[in-house]
Amino acid sequence: MFKHAPIRVTLAFPNRYSVGMASLGYQVIYRMFNQEEGVACERAFLPDDVEAFEKGGQPLPTVETGRAAGNCELFAISVSFELDLTNIIRLLDIAGMHPLREKRDDSDPVVMVGGPLTSSNPYPLTPFADVIIIGDGEQIVPVVSEALREATSREDFYDLVDGMPGVFLPARHTHEPKWATAPKELLPAYSQIVTPHSELSNMFLVEAQRGCPRPCTFCLARTMYGPNRNNQAQELLDVIPDWVQKVGLVGAALSDFPHTKYVGRTLTDRGIKLGVSSIRADTVDAELAEILKAGGLRTFTVASDAPSERLRRWLKKGITTEDLTKTAQISRDLGFKGVKVYMMIGLGPENDDDISELIAFTKDLAKINRIALGISPFVPKRHTPHFADAFAGVQVIEKRMKRIQKELRTTAELRNVSAKWAWVESVVARGGPEVGMAAYSIYRNESIGAWKKALEEVGWSDEFETNAAAIDLPPGQYASGEVSAHAQGLAV
Repeated sequence: MFKHAPIRVTLAFPNRYSVGMASLGYQVIYRMFNQEEGVACERAFLPDDVEAFEKGGQPLPTVETGRAAGNCELFAISVSFELDLTNIIRLLDIAGMHPLREKRDDSDPVVMVGGPLTSSNPYPLTPFADVIIIGDGEQIVPVVSEALREATSREDFYDLVDGMPGVFLPARHTHEPKWATAPKELLPAYSQIVTPHSELSNMFLVEAQRGCPRPCTFCLARTMYGPNRNNQAQELLDVIPDWVQKVGLVGAALSDFPHTKYVGRTLTDRGIKLGVSSIRADTVDAELAEILKAGGLRTFTVASDAPSERLRRWLKKGITTEDLTKTAQISRDLGFKGVKVYMMIGLGPENDDDISELIAFTKDLAKINRIALGISPFVPKRHTPHFADAFAGVQVIEKRMKRIQKELRTTAELRNVSAKWAWVESVVARGGPEVGMAAYSIYRNESIGAWKKALEEVGWSDEFETNAAAIDLPPGQYASGEVSAHAQGLAV
């Protein structure tokens, strides 16, 4: 797809090539910039071994031509994860730019940051980015490209994009703007490049739906991706090239998408392998499971999201113990090797009884089919009712993890996320510019200890730790103590 054009854009991803190329949003923005008149977009990624790369003393190269990634008019970064905050700073550094916005001038490229993290919480990025894009990128690329063609200086560029939906200029604005929402005509999103070197090896991704119709209180999909927009079955099939051997359907709740079975059946009949991003246990039936099996799926994956029935109700998850049992039975009857169940622990009203229920229920499921549990600590996010929930705490989570591991050691395969790094994620997920500056002070030598020291030095304190969630209150409401004005002002 490479082309020569007067305006050079580097689209960078603050992680390894294999992680970046598994991002559908990243691929869509790459295609859209290259479709713009007078604009050539090249990709850049964080090297696998950053230290070794830095010792070589060379500037970060682009994938397409090997030019210095920082030699461009626009240096755009797509960021998906809170824990990539230090990687963003490192990326700017090895691309030859000062990471801090205030230390750059007109001779530097405009640094633009977009992606899921900016919708979730843009504020830690404000010390580094000239422009933060919030919401759907499809609406933004033409606006930014037009401004690049016309602008004669950085301020001029700011003037041209200021006030557009989704454009947040840290030098001028203190609050995030109205989000950009792509009209249905610009969808579906689909892959530009299929590579074996992606985490989703050789898979062509296509977005079945954007947004989510479900009311789960902990999830950003409802608020972050705007209203639910379903694509038609034929629209999806039309963008999938004939040579593709593996297709990944992307969406927040694919079993709610009305055309999953039809699209899945059509593809598997053509001998295409099938991957799906999310299936809800309450909508699983034998027909859907058969299609997924025909598509090469060996393990059935669903989310229970909470360790007990009462906590699932509290989260408005809408999944029952019966739904999960039925899924395990269908998976066994159709010869799936096992079921993987994702869940969170450390929810506000959680106690030992909830963990006991999880352990007992997992033992019941394991009698039906092999069970793997993927356990993550609950991280409250902005733009959800849980914005002001307390993070459960590293010790609480580790104690519960240990108990689960001890009691389910011979029953289920367990994969869990580090409680300490989940704490860092929770700090970034709700922090402000000061958290960005803490990351700046440690980006070369990141560790849990370094984070604690850096947060202390910038004067960060956890304003939510005394908030106590109760099961008899809706998520986001607290019995004792006032929720801070900061929380009220930002919660949606």
